This record gives sequence, C-alpha cells and structure tokens, in this order.
Amino acid sequence: MTIDGKTLVVTGVASGIGAATAALLQRGGATVIGVDRNVPADFAGTFIQGDLSTPAGVAAVAERVPEGLAGLLNIAGVPGTAPWQTVLSVNVFGVRDLTRLLLPKIADGGAIVNLASNVASGWAARQLEVARFVQAADAREAIAAVADDPEVTGNSYRFSKECVRWLTQVQASENLGRVRVNSVSPGPVQTPILEDFKKDHGREKVEGAVALLGRAGQPQDIAAAIAFLLSPEAVWLNGTDLCVDGGLLAHRAVTAMATAAV
Repeated sequence: MTIDGKTLVVTGVASGIGAATAALLQRGGATVIGVDRNVPADFAGTFIQGDLSTPAGVAAVAERVPEGLAGLLNIAGVPGTAPWQTVLSVNVFGVRDLTRLLLPKIADGGAIVNLASNVASGWAARQLEVARFVQAADAREAIAAVADDPEVTGNSYRFSKECVRWLTQVQASENLGRVRVNSVSPGPVQTPILEDFKKDHGREKVEGAVALLGRAGQPQDIAAAIAFLLSPEAVWLNGTDLCVDGGLLAHRAVTAMATAAV
C-alpha cells in the first residue's frame, strides 16, 4: 500500500509516537484523521477528540470516522502509573473495540498496526489467560474478574501489551486476504511518558537500558517502523510483531544465557 492520497486513522496524535507517526504519514501524502483525548498543539489533519477508555467513548469516536479508510494505527495508550483499570480499558479494549468498529470502513488491502511493547515479549507463557481476557464480551466484567489477580493488577501495562500481541494475531487471522494486522514493540522511547515507565518498570532498569543502547529510542524511530508496515515491501507481513528496541531484548537474552551457562 502506498500512502499518498490514502486516509489513515492514527490514535494518540497529541504527543509522542502518535504525533511522530501522523507527521511522517502526512509528509508522505496521506490524509490523517487523528484521535486523542487531549487536543494536539500542532496537527494539520482532521482531529477527533475522544475517550477510548469506555465502550461509549470508543463508539462515539468510530461514528465520526468516515468510510474509505486505508488503515488504522492504534497508538494511543496509557502507562502503568495510571489506575490499572484504566490501563486495561484503554490499552486492550480501546484497541479491540475501535478496531472492530472501524474494520468495515477499511478498504480491501488496508492495514492495521497496533502498538505493543518489548515488555510483552513473554506473552506466550500466559496465552490462555490473555486469550480469555481479550475475547470477553463485556470489558467491565473482564476487568472485574481480574481484580484479585496481582499478576495483572500489579503489572497492568505488561499484561495489556501481552493482550495486544495476541489481539494482533486474532485480528490478522480473522481478516486474512482483506486487511493485514501487525504490531510494533518499542523499547524505552523518549516521549512525555518515559518518566512514567521509569516509575512503573524501575528507574534503574530503564535508565540502565538507555545507557546500554547509547540513547533512548526516538518517536521517529518507531514511526518509521510503523510506516514500513504500511508499505508495499511489507505486503506479506501479517499477524507478526516488529520489535524496535535497538537490540535490547537480544542483548538481555544472550546475557541471560551466558549467565546460566557459567
């Protein structure tokens, strides 16, 4: 898919990766419909202000999006410093339900990209739990059902992105031959919520990772990967995850193996 002249929906356009992605796509000739709870300071496309934390909010956003889309980029999300219920509502069910409502408006040959995270690399170990949560008919009931699970409530961001990894595969499987669905998993990125990630995942761990890599990722780094997944060169990529973390997970895996071998 070439983006020149195409209409794409980008959530989370007010800052960070969403803003960088929208700007990159617009430079490529795309018409961008931006969605965010906050009003962006500088956005040239059509903007829809909305709250993706509730089914009603998601439905209100979807109703304002026109037909004839070429794709949907689910970038909006909240960090683990937010209440765990909000994290799951936005990062899981906001993505799931907005995609379901907009899929009929995406033309054949379109593409969807979901923003996951490299903290979700171990998602397959909890695949059954993740799958049950993602497929719940009622988001509120699903969230209430995990209230006593500290692995979820205490690691809500990780769990939410594990759900995004599985959700990406489900969406790809359900739309074979019509719309491609992939995810992107960044490591630490220099965005307004990087400080929240330090508080949630451990300041020493995050800052150590940045020092190891020489710098944090930049929003433009992730935007470029997202744009690649929309390109003709990625036409046979479907239901997969693109890890964009400067090699951080690879380094950790090699280091862990070397330590275990001693």
